[in-house]
Order: sequence, then C-alpha cells, then structure tokens
Amino acid sequence: MADEKVFNTLEEIAEELISSNKKLHLIYAFNATGKTRLSTILKDKLNVSENDEESKIKKILYFNAFTEDLFTWENDLENDENRYLKYDKRTYFGNFLENQQQFNQVIITFQKFVGDLIVPIFEDIEEQAVDDFGIPIIDIIGDQRIPRLESNFKSIRFTVDDETIKISRGEERIFVWSIFVTLLDLIIEELGDSEFDSDFQNFKYIYIDDPISSLDDNNIIDSAIFLKDVIAKSENTDLKFILSTHQPLFYNVLYNEIRFEKRIKKTCFYVLKKDIENNNEVKYILTDVEKDSPFGYHLKVREELRRAIDSGRVEKFHYALLRNLLEKTATFLGYSRWEEVLLGLEVAGDEITTENIELYAQRIDLFTHNRQSDLEFRELQEREKNTLIELFNSFEKNYKFNPKEENENG
Repeated sequence: MADEKVFNTLEEIAEELISSNKKLHLIYAFNATGKTRLSTILKDKLNVSENDEESKIKKILYFNAFTEDLFTWENDLENDENRYLKYDKRTYFGNFLENQQQFNQVIITFQKFVGDLIVPIFEDIEEQAVDDFGIPIIDIIGDQRIPRLESNFKSIRFTVDDETIKISRGEERIFVWSIFVTLLDLIIEELGDSEFDSDFQNFKYIYIDDPISSLDDNNIIDSAIFLKDVIAKSENTDLKFILSTHQPLFYNVLYNEIRFEKRIKKTCFYVLKKDIENNNEVKYILTDVEKDSPFGYHLKVREELRRAIDSGRVEKFHYALLRNLLEKTATFLGYSRWEEVLLGLEVAGDEITTENIELYAQRIDLFTHNRQSDLEFRELQEREKNTLIELFNSFEKNYKFNPKEENENG
C-alpha cells in the first residue's frame, strides 16, 4: 500500500521537500491544491539571506505560471503589423537571460518543438530615457542636445518567410519553456564541469510547475522526454529537482522515463491532494506512489492508439505512446526492461526474438527520442506507420485486456 503523509500547510510540505535527500521529486497535484503557491513558498524559503543583507542569494530557479507572465504582447492595434512579444530586461529572469546571451540556442530549442518554419528574432527596444519625474533626459555634447536612449526591454518577433506573425498561445508557451530549458541546460553544463568557476554555483534547486499547460499530446510527450534528458545530464551536480503537474500524460511519461533512466538516482514520486474536513480545516495529503502505477492511464494510452489506428491518423508521437504502454506492461509483469515485452510479437509475419529484438527497440527509440532535424518533424512513412500498427495489433493479441474494461473506458 502506498505511504501517505498528512500536512497542515503548504509550508510544511516545502520543509519536507527541502529536508529530503532525494535528487528528484515528481509530484502529481490535482487542480486547486496549491502547487503553484508551493513553488513560491519554496522560492521564499530558499532565497533568504543568511546575514540579513539586502541582496539575497538565489538558490532556486523556478518555472511556473508567473514565468509566462513576464512576457507580454505588443499588438500594434493601430496598424496591425508590428506585433511582437517583449520582456523587461531588469527583472531577475530577464537579466539572467540577457547575461547568458543564449538567444541562438533558444531558437534551436524552440524549433525542435515547432519546426523551423517559425523564426524568432530578438531585438533590443530603444526608448527615450526619462528621470524620476518622467521628464526626458537630454545629453549636451558640445553644442548639440541629444536625447538619451535606453533599452530596458527586448522584443521577440516571430516570422514565417520574413513575414511577422503572432504565434498561438500554445506556441508562446513552448517558446517561454524553450528559454527556461535552454538556461537550465547551460546551468547543468557549467555545474558539471569541476574545473569551471560557474556563476551558478549557488543554485541548489530547480522547481518546475506545469510547463506544458494546454499543449497537444505530441508536445506534452516531447517536452517530458526532453526534460528527462536535461535532468539526466545533472548526475554529476548537487542540483535537486522538484517537478509538479496536474497533467496526467506529462506525469506518466516522466514517471516512466525517469524510472528507467539509470543516470537519475534517488527519486520520489508523489500524488498531492487537498482535503477539506467537516470543520473546514484544510489538510494536504502527500502519497508516495513510487512502487505503484499512479493511474490506470495505460488504458487511455491504449484507447488513443486504437483510435489513431482505426481512424488512419498514426503520427510520430504514437510511437512514444506505444513505448509508454510497453513500459507499463513491463513494470506490471516484472520485467527489468520494456523491450522484453516485444518478445513473441509479430510484424509482417516475422516473430520478434532475442536475435532481432534490438532492431525493433531501436526503431521505437528512434521516433521516441530522436532529435535529428531530418526526422524530427516529417510525417511517418507508410512502412513506419504499418510497423507501429502491426506491433500494437500483435501486442493486443498477446496481452489480452478485459473487453469490459475497454467498453467502460471507451
């Protein structure tokens, strides 16, 4: 049975997480449980100056709903032409981004998710400098009066074939997320180099709260896998990670990816609930689900695969769903590797054996983890679709599911 801990406040949960020796905490939190507030509580507890000086040492880098709010749109309502996203370079996050100058890498990361058709362009915004009373500042150079310019904001224009566009809300979230993971990748790289005197040596925690709200399944899966790969690089650092989400698919993909990633050790998997008792007293319940499959999500994964096959719309991300299903089946059957579930399945009349299993496992991995530009965004070819279809049909035949369960969940 799963272990449960009961807390009176979110502050107590924050203390529990801070005192833990775990490298990574993955938390599934139902809506309205206060997980975003938990991230700010952790930030306030960790970023406290030990000697009461005004300057606080930043020990935590966090991503939550407030991170997205740092970016706003200039919509050019008058002409409807010069639309761009902007951020204030004077905020902590904006200053951090300016100092690291990782703009090209942000573009590369963003295009891994959305393709290279959309091209972001970063530009400084120059404005007339004013004093504390709002009066324009004029510099006198010789006999000339020159308005002083300053740049407190940076713009990001998004173009398609050199035409400026306004990207969708989902693409905007992917863009902000791309900025964060680019900076996170840089932090991990520098902290992992013992000979490098890193500017990030004070960072101890990374808190990520729901980075994938409102994204489609394809981007949810890609984001989870990409994040796992970034975290795995931190094995030689002291960084600790706290990840929270209310998105079942994101949680389940991360849950399985992390459990089978040998570079990520000392992990903990939680479900967080808020319980309001009869006297209106609020309790927070943190359930350890490390040894349990936290949801019957494998049934929904199976339904999605069957629906995609029956409707003839098999796509690249369905390989990730297939792997997710194979991993859950392997866990239930006690196999140490998900690939073992492939044994005995048939593709085009050929049975998968110990001699050819790696070929099929590699093919699934190719479309699950691939980051090569020639494969990342193109559609699956017919033979690739047929391979997935035959693998899934053979899987259903070998590992019989309860038809009643299917009807109840369909």
